[in-house]
Amino acid sequence: MYTNGTTTITGKKIVVDGRVIINPTKEQLQEAGWREIVPPTPTAEEIARQEREQRIWALKDALAQGDYKIIKCAEAQLTNEPMPYDVAELVAERNAMREEINTLEAM
Repeated sequence: MYTNGTTTITGKKIVVDGRVIINPTKEQLQEAGWREIVPPTPTAEEIARQEREQRIWALKDALAQGDYKIIKCAEAQLTNEPMPYDVAELVAERNAMREEINTLEAM
């Protein structure tokens, strides 16, 4: 990314003296008064936080993806049909995911 002090760009296109330059080189950007923005290196704490957040979202997604199993079990119970899944196992898996989410969110 580059900035000229007021605007930030990704380097795809700039306008210099009324002409458009597509995919400018670093030299062209520097000549036009743009300077490169170097993002800071994340700390170990920031990396750990990002990994926790990714794990939380993965667990929440897994819960959401498995909701249909709970719905199918509820429908089977309401219509007196056999359970399509082992409910005890299903509930235990989902509770374990929730516990892990709660632990990660408390950190």
